[in-house]
Amino acid sequence: MEGAIELMLTYVESGTDFTRQFGDINAAYYNSLESVMNEMVQLFRKEGGELYPRVRKRIRHLETHADHIGWDYGDYLREQVGFLENELGGGSP
Repeated sequence: MEGAIELMLTYVESGTDFTRQFGDINAAYYNSLESVMNEMVQLFRKEGGELYPRVRKRIRHLETHADHIGWDYGDYLREQVGFLENELGGGSP
């Protein structure tokens, strides 16, 4: 499971970086990133709570890194990171 979470997080990070570098893409692109983010959040919530502290900084960075990206992508990431923080964050960063 740790490898799956790492792969998913890297995918979302790379997709977000790509958009920041080259500009907004299209809805299908963001739907794909959101789908992987959703899957990752579900893994954390079901089985990976103990892994969250190891990648917490990277996930929190996604929240701010995706700010102002179109197609409501930034809002979606902020919401998902909020869920993780509320359930698994356990205090200060």
